[in-house]
Amino acid sequence: MADRIEQITSAATPEPPGNIYTQALKVGDRLYLAGQTGNGPDGNIVSDNPYEQTIACFQNIKNLIEAAGGTINDIVKLTVYLVDMAHRPDLGRARNEFFPGRKPCSTLLGVKALAAPEYLVEVDAEVILGAGG
Repeated sequence: MADRIEQITSAATPEPPGNIYTQALKVGDRLYLAGQTGNGPDGNIVSDNPYEQTIACFQNIKNLIEAAGGTINDIVKLTVYLVDMAHRPDLGRARNEFFPGRKPCSTLLGVKALAAPEYLVEVDAEVILGAGG
């Protein structure tokens, strides 16, 4: 029998308005996260600073993983979207703060735009719960 799909939610990373997609789905020990943007727990963008937006992305990811019973060390793959490659150092700085040791696999894409003009970065993740030690 196949594993069932379970929606994971966190009050610290609210679901999007209008029920247009789900932030996180768990299937067995796998967790798939929608792209996270620089929004805080109140749903508003944290700032127009690319470093601060990236920190918010990683914090949202961490909140959802913890709500599923895992840790940020369980991330195996990140996909990062930047609207300006000049922000790559900000991404690297934030990534090193959240992942001081082993880093997840990662793909970085430069994109023309994200879902809203104020978004500078978006990050999604694939997680294997319990695999991070």
